[in-house]
Amino acid sequence: MLSGINKIKYHKIYELSLALIAFFMLVFPKLILISILFNLLVSFLGIIKRKLVFEINLINILLVVLYLVYVIGLIFTNHFDIAAKCLEYKLSLLVFPIIFSFGLKTILSIKNVCVGVFLGIIILVVLGLINSIFLYINLNTFDSFLSVNFSYIHHPTYFSSFTFLGMLLVQYAKKEEWFGQKKWIYILLFIIMLLGQCLSFSLAGVLILFIYLAFLFLKNILKSFGRRVFLIFSIIIPFSIGIIFFNLPGLKLQVETSKKYLVEYLNDPIAFIEQDQTYIQGDETRLIMWTVAFLEFVDNPMGSGTGNIYHRLNSRLLEYGQVQLASKNYNPHNQYLQIAVEVGFFGLIIFLSIIIYFIFLGIQFKNIVMVFFGLNLAFNSFFESMLERQSGIVFFTFWICLFTLMVFKEKSKLNHYS
Repeated sequence: MLSGINKIKYHKIYELSLALIAFFMLVFPKLILISILFNLLVSFLGIIKRKLVFEINLINILLVVLYLVYVIGLIFTNHFDIAAKCLEYKLSLLVFPIIFSFGLKTILSIKNVCVGVFLGIIILVVLGLINSIFLYINLNTFDSFLSVNFSYIHHPTYFSSFTFLGMLLVQYAKKEEWFGQKKWIYILLFIIMLLGQCLSFSLAGVLILFIYLAFLFLKNILKSFGRRVFLIFSIIIPFSIGIIFFNLPGLKLQVETSKKYLVEYLNDPIAFIEQDQTYIQGDETRLIMWTVAFLEFVDNPMGSGTGNIYHRLNSRLLEYGQVQLASKNYNPHNQYLQIAVEVGFFGLIIFLSIIIYFIFLGIQFKNIVMVFFGLNLAFNSFFESMLERQSGIVFFTFWICLFTLMVFKEKSKLNHYS
């Protein structure tokens, strides 16, 4: 293999190994280990041949520290089997920082990695549409094309994050002219990503999409018409988004339902939790789980221990008479509360530091993809425990590490020539 690498430029093989990880995590999530092992082999050979250099950064350190916090939480667990599984799922917090602590001596191109993402999402959209068509034939309802009926491989919220990244990368590809002046390619890719985003039917995903599209629109307004027109549209756009968002079919019902439960909850949170409910809606579930998770964190600010969260939350649910909900073993549906309950205040601070510093790097290096990718994780983490499934933790950790390595490589090049 060493002789083969001598014949082919090493950086091409290295970038291909990253592209395979990006592709496998989307289309073949259960086989992701194969692509990671291939990358580790390529990286090991690169270290031997001195093609890769050791380049640690704060993001990698914080991710590893977050994993170590979970390891420490193992000491306090009452459910070692659950805790061990948790540490296994979260190995991405350790593996990817190690992988991306060794970088190419040259500037890292993510073109091939992005192509892997584009191909992966296209395949998922096609498979989703095929599945939805068969469901529609049997059920004769448009719901066959929405949410879990469309995104049956990944949870719709995660698939929404995939397609949102895809849209960001299409804009980046257009800026870098990866496909030359062929605008139809960029338009087609963007439409496919947008289609996947809409059909995944994630409320948080649709909202972050509106914010991003408003940003693109305002950016073009500022560039084309100047500050005065930009300020006018900056006032008009938020109201327009609100009107559209709250009146879209399906979304309007979700928003009205969420508002109804929120008002009931704010009037008397404890009474809301204790009320007898034969069927619990998604919004009710979130409000109840958020409350019991917050109460658990207040009582145990240093954390309840890795793997103990389900037992602790279920015990509190039973105290409030939520027998049905306790039987489902739900997580808090909020990544911030998930971390706070399991590993406490320090774990939460580390997670927040990762997100804030990552977005700061995006702003510092004027990398819009990084900024909105970080905002997407931050926003979705309010409504889902985004790092508790393989689909989420592998995806977000991989891209956080890759983007960070990429911008620091660009910084080192600028420093070299300055």
